Amino acid sequence: MLARPRPEAPRAPTIVPVLCILALGLALPLVLTSGFHIRLAMLVWIYAILCMGFNLLYGYSGQISLGQPAFYAIGAYAFGMLQVMLGWSPVLAFLGSLALVAVLSLLIGLPLLRLRTHYLAMATLAFMLIQNGVANRWIEFTGGQSGIAVPPLQWGGEPIGRTGIYYIVLALAAAVLLLHDLLIRSHLGRAMQAIRDDETAAQALGVRVTRYKLRVLVLSGVMAAVAGVCFGFTSLRVDPSLSEFHVLVSMLTIAVVGGLGTRFGPIVGAVIVVVLPQLLTQFGELETVVYGLFILLFLLFLPHGLAGVLERRDWFARRSSSPRMASRTRELEREPS
Repeated sequence: MLARPRPEAPRAPTIVPVLCILALGLALPLVLTSGFHIRLAMLVWIYAILCMGFNLLYGYSGQISLGQPAFYAIGAYAFGMLQVMLGWSPVLAFLGSLALVAVLSLLIGLPLLRLRTHYLAMATLAFMLIQNGVANRWIEFTGGQSGIAVPPLQWGGEPIGRTGIYYIVLALAAAVLLLHDLLIRSHLGRAMQAIRDDETAAQALGVRVTRYKLRVLVLSGVMAAVAGVCFGFTSLRVDPSLSEFHVLVSMLTIAVVGGLGTRFGPIVGAVIVVVLPQLLTQFGELETVVYGLFILLFLLFLPHGLAGVLERRDWFARRSSSPRMASRTRELEREPS
């Protein structure tokens, strides 16, 4: 009997799930009346933005970089400092912080991307520790442990309310989500997956490995900076805690729970990691133990994360394979074994 051909991988899955997620985000302020709950929703989007860059870098390209929290903090610091010290407008400060992180990630990526596997992870972790040390000890510039204040966003001379801030965060998250989804479905996405699966084979097939890895590193750094800017104008203060280990642990937890290398893993994981601790407060002193057991169960029974389960079962709509392939598959299924 002839082997049954596997259906063609969908190169352009439908964008409908992305639009549904954004529609849900638009409707949330109508349901959430508490300011605390709206802030939690903003944190979900901020962590989702941060982890979408990590998902591209590690989930799709296979580059184990632990320096994302450093770019996250640098973006937030730059956004505040450009306004306070140079008097830039929020829009110019936003663009300036992204440009700064893009240049910095490019300069760091040129030497570090020569490394692979755990060597790259340790080198990028060292970069995060250096950034955190500078933020803590250069008190005259960064404010040390106290950090710096970020001016509130204004419209018409009046500060923007919490709901308005939420929609700004949502707009930036929507832009990053659409870019994340577009890249995954593009030629760059297939090149990234080829590099992740076998870097030597990808290079033999003509993929410019170093160039693609550098592009993804810069892009992930810029996404982290966007998340940092969002945190800055949401919290109105930036301090060294943005690049401490708890941020790195949260990012890795979101990747595990949501699913690395999936389209919607960063969002699903961010929802669980931000909301779950609020639900576990009823356990009192055992909250950390229950949370750890929850993560352990995910590692054991859902290694591809929640989004991985949903996408593998086609719960998110996909374009079907070509009619010719579908017809040929049906013919082979009717053949006797």
